[in-house]
Amino acid sequence: MNIRKGIIGIALAIVALVGLSGCERAYVPAGTAGIKVDLYGGDKGVQNERLNTGKYWLTWNEEVYLFPLFKQLHQYDQPFIFQTSDSMTVAASVGIEYRVMEDKVIEVFKTYRKGVQEVTDNNIRQLIADSLINHGSEMNVDRLSAGGKTELLAAVTSDLRKQLAPVGIEIQKVSWLGKMEYPKEVVDAINMKNRAVQEAQMRQNEVEKSRAEADKAIEEARGFAESTKIKAIAEAEAISLRGDALRKNPEVIQLEAVNKWNGVTPQYMGGDTPLPFLSIGTK
Repeated sequence: MNIRKGIIGIALAIVALVGLSGCERAYVPAGTAGIKVDLYGGDKGVQNERLNTGKYWLTWNEEVYLFPLFKQLHQYDQPFIFQTSDSMTVAASVGIEYRVMEDKVIEVFKTYRKGVQEVTDNNIRQLIADSLINHGSEMNVDRLSAGGKTELLAAVTSDLRKQLAPVGIEIQKVSWLGKMEYPKEVVDAINMKNRAVQEAQMRQNEVEKSRAEADKAIEEARGFAESTKIKAIAEAEAISLRGDALRKNPEVIQLEAVNKWNGVTPQYMGGDTPLPFLSIGTK
């Protein structure tokens, strides 16, 4: 009996070792959900529950797909190509921010049968491309370059949210990466238009400057004229006041003459020349 039990024990150990030799360990890091998949099961053997943070043993026919639950940032290296309504080919680089909804991880996998990176690189990229082609064809290149990029980006963001939210992916932001690339003839036309606008603005600035300088000169002349007028009026009033004062006080004239006389009697006097007048008072 003991021999038989020993043989059974050895056999079970061998079976266990053989089984473990075909197993692998999977690790689900914090902030990530794992989906264990039976590669040969029906519907890819997706289990009804997800794997939480921890380490797991996998058999040879099992695999774990990881889905980060925190915000993902992705920038597409290859630009997206679309045409405007006037048949101009435009290239634009796009970046996205999104997260996988925690309660819909299994739904995401069942929808795409891929990991999150493959979904991002392929499925989401295709949705962005389709949306750009659809909405980009509704505006011409002039409208696009004159502010239509914001409108186009909003339309693409709305499309992605409507298409991805039901399957468990929340699009938080879609953004342009750098400038759009337009055909050369479009770039040349835009540059010419910008130069024309700049030159017109320069001419307008010069006109405004000349007008300001002219207004300044007019104001200076008006100020000078006003100053001269005021000065003339003041001088006239002073003369008038002086004349009135002299008429009322004739002795002031004699006083001024005395103040100006140097005390020397003129040596030559004509017959009609009046003698210097001096009023000499008596003590």
